Amino acid sequence: MKTHGWTALTVGVFLGGWGLATPPSAEACGRPFCTRKDSRVPLPPDATVPANVPALVVVPPAYEWVEEQSLRLRTADGLDVEARLLKGPDSSGVLVPADPLIPGTRYHLEGSVPCSDGHTGKPFTAMADFTAGPKAALPTATGVLQAGAEQHGVIRVWDSGASCSSEILGSQVMLGFTPAPELVPFLPWVHWKLEVDGQTWATAPHGAVDASGGAWPADGFRTMRDLLTVYTLCGNESPSLPPSAMGLAPGTHVATLRPVLEQSGTALPALEASFELTCLRMCGCADGGSWPVLDAGSDPDEDLAPKAKGCSQAGGGLSVLGVLAALRPWRRRTA
Repeated sequence: MKTHGWTALTVGVFLGGWGLATPPSAEACGRPFCTRKDSRVPLPPDATVPANVPALVVVPPAYEWVEEQSLRLRTADGLDVEARLLKGPDSSGVLVPADPLIPGTRYHLEGSVPCSDGHTGKPFTAMADFTAGPKAALPTATGVLQAGAEQHGVIRVWDSGASCSSEILGSQVMLGFTPAPELVPFLPWVHWKLEVDGQTWATAPHGAVDASGGAWPADGFRTMRDLLTVYTLCGNESPSLPPSAMGLAPGTHVATLRPVLEQSGTALPALEASFELTCLRMCGCADGGSWPVLDAGSDPDEDLAPKAKGCSQAGGGLSVLGVLAALRPWRRRTA
């Protein structure tokens, strides 16, 4: 199982009274160009495909689509393979072979991407070569989903400009996913949805999850939230943040991971994991006050005098040292 931690970003801190805010990043916003390198033909690392793969997929760049009628599968000798051609999730192109592939045979898959009729780039053909391997039993198990430890720090969220991001204080939980061994050979043709409390939180296209359980991070174009990261924002976010950037409410939640093996006809089991998100009291005081993790709801320290909470209000402001201590970098973890 592999989980990816975050690295806290450098932030500008505005101190005054008891407030703390982080400014949005200065990244430029704009629609990406349509290029061949941003399209994908998901395949296993060794480019060996189970002969009974239910479908093959071509994934276009963000905001673009694959012309499904342009999809072609040929042998190395140039023989066309009979197949159904479909429009897939996220404007992908899906090719469903009429019969199992022939083990040991080399194949060539391609599909055209029009690039918004040339307005954002030059139309091109995405393509890949692979070898058909032996048949593999279609998976009936998904694997294991576990919630990691809660982490507090600075969270990068994609805001309304799609390619613009902001850094906001909050807490997050990384969900660790271990794929079932029988699912691994078919991962390139699985697309994903993560629900939290029954509502869609994040999605990921075909091939976004690898054999170790790692998932591609959100790019601010195709996806706005990481598939396996859930978070809450702790009070200093802009009111103009779009719904795609907003966090969950502090408290206990249930995450449900739903995989779909393209055109398999058999539903893979969903996985569930419960987790809790909380917000730190913004204390960070010069006299050594701590940053306690509080439960959602009422503040158990509300009736205590400021000094009893470990905070001195002398000077009426937050300590720079206290803030920086709370924003210490979180290192990538691999388990």
